[in-house]
Amino acid sequence: MKILVCILVVLSLGVLPGCGEGEERFGRREEGWGFEAEDYDAGRILLEPYGSLFYALIRSRMDPSNDPFVIWLNGGPGSSSMFGLLMENGPWKLVNDGDLERNEYSWNNIANILYVDQPFGTGFSTVSSSEYLVKNENEAAVYFHRFLVSFIEKFPEYKHRPLYLTGESYAGRYIPAISNEIIKQNYSTINLVGCAIGNGNFDPIVQIPELSVYALENDLITKDQADKTLIEHLERLKLNRGDRIRCYENYFWQVWELVFSHRALNGYDIRTSSTKWNVQELTNFFNNESIQKRLNVYQSEWVLVSQMVHSQFDMFDTTKISSNVEIGLSKGIRYFIFAGDKDLNCNWRGIEAWSNSIGFDCQDTFTSSRYQKWNVDGEEAGEFKHHDNFTFLRVYEAGHMVPMDQPKRSLAMLQSFIKNDFKDII
Repeated sequence: MKILVCILVVLSLGVLPGCGEGEERFGRREEGWGFEAEDYDAGRILLEPYGSLFYALIRSRMDPSNDPFVIWLNGGPGSSSMFGLLMENGPWKLVNDGDLERNEYSWNNIANILYVDQPFGTGFSTVSSSEYLVKNENEAAVYFHRFLVSFIEKFPEYKHRPLYLTGESYAGRYIPAISNEIIKQNYSTINLVGCAIGNGNFDPIVQIPELSVYALENDLITKDQADKTLIEHLERLKLNRGDRIRCYENYFWQVWELVFSHRALNGYDIRTSSTKWNVQELTNFFNNESIQKRLNVYQSEWVLVSQMVHSQFDMFDTTKISSNVEIGLSKGIRYFIFAGDKDLNCNWRGIEAWSNSIGFDCQDTFTSSRYQKWNVDGEEAGEFKHHDNFTFLRVYEAGHMVPMDQPKRSLAMLQSFIKNDFKDII
């Protein structure tokens, strides 16, 4: 059983909120769905003989010729980044009757944003044969780098433009691998400055033990339950030294079952039992002929999560992604790790523990540093700690999808990251 099961259970519960008073609503196809309000390009880049990767480029609302170049990746693995485009930090938000409304806090307020469906077979991206389905983030990174080189050849205005890789969830494994591939290939026109990852899946060995800590702190399990599951986990580790990861996997599901056995709960946002999106609405939208025509994909079948892609990956992979992070940090690339504190699945305690375990230069200084308050418009929005080119931010009152739950804070967060200044945002 994989985490995808939990994803699908959670997704099936969702409903979308309606358009709020005063929000700008775009009409349906006869009015262009609102696409004409933004400067965008979309299509596929063919990487023969393997397949193609789909992209949607949303140019900056402010200064597209000079603003930075930000890439957004959803995780999964196998999750389409079109979720990020319409439900999180893109210029439009899909509402519950299939219309779009303008997102006041879109990330393209301050940057050019490129959404990419990857690896092959994800979303609108294609794979020419099952033999070309990738099986881990390092394979995905090789093809993503090739895509990026081809993309910059197609859009040369992004040569040497400051580039920031951003994403969430399984992008915690994708992005460090892509960063490392960019460093290895040393392609002169790619100017990678930083990586930002939200509620990342980084290292199960480090993150899973914190699940019970987080659950206990949030009154999702009792102290007796937490102690009992931990003791049983330690006993299993003693007896199964050769298969440690399966012990951690069992521990994860044991705590998960305790949390969900007597309550309906959204594992991505413990404040609610439902979700803020509707899979069918999203699926209907991206399978609409008019929409596909505007995105330059024709007669395609779009799904939010490709089980074909997802099944290739081991969700409890123990390959140390932190080594890729360490390489990036040593090359001067900035890493910004943020976590919504209402997410159970990739909870902030586990991400904090991982941030404290990486092993980069001055790691001890970072680990021992105190949290500072992070304010947005005079309101306490989170807490962060920072040393050199590594920052960890806990975002208050946000679940797994920080840009969806806290759009204003999310935009402020991106601004802080690009400026490399986490002082109060006013």
